[in-house]
Amino acid sequence: MRNQRRLDALLFPITHWHWKAAVMSATFRAGACMVALYRSPLHAREHFGLVEAAYVLTTCGIFSAWQQQALGIKPRRLAWLIVVLVIPLGSLAADSGLHLWLDSGNMRALGIGALIGTLISSMFHWHVMSNGAMIIGASGRSFLDDMRQMPRLVVSFVANPVRWLAARLRPSSISVEAEDLEAA
Repeated sequence: MRNQRRLDALLFPITHWHWKAAVMSATFRAGACMVALYRSPLHAREHFGLVEAAYVLTTCGIFSAWQQQALGIKPRRLAWLIVVLVIPLGSLAADSGLHLWLDSGNMRALGIGALIGTLISSMFHWHVMSNGAMIIGASGRSFLDDMRQMPRLVVSFVANPVRWLAARLRPSSISVEAEDLEAA
């Protein structure tokens, strides 16, 4: 039984290849690459686009499966660290290495944009999966159901940090009462 669990854990990225994330990522990254490389020669854009599409469609499903698998790790902060930083930055490093190997062009500006986009995307992916959307396997829902939840999830993704910050900046009722006592 223990060996079966280990085997299941090792095979998880294959048995739960995350096609939802692969399709979404390929779509958004293609658009971002077109915008970022609009001044590049056509042959460079085509080359970069083909490598990017092949890489994303091949690997994104595996990396996203690892992210889904990491949701079960305790403590929750360690799971967040793995899902939001370790796996996405590992993926980005592999992607960057591949592009540098294939095309030694100056890709620094694209690299900074990719880093920022990767971090925001992985935080959103954490948020979405933590709320039950974009999950593959028995606990997952249909892609259409996931897409129906997206407007609410996008709003909560943006609003949650604002609420958190507002709560931290707002003096608590205890502080107000203490100030009132001092004033009296």
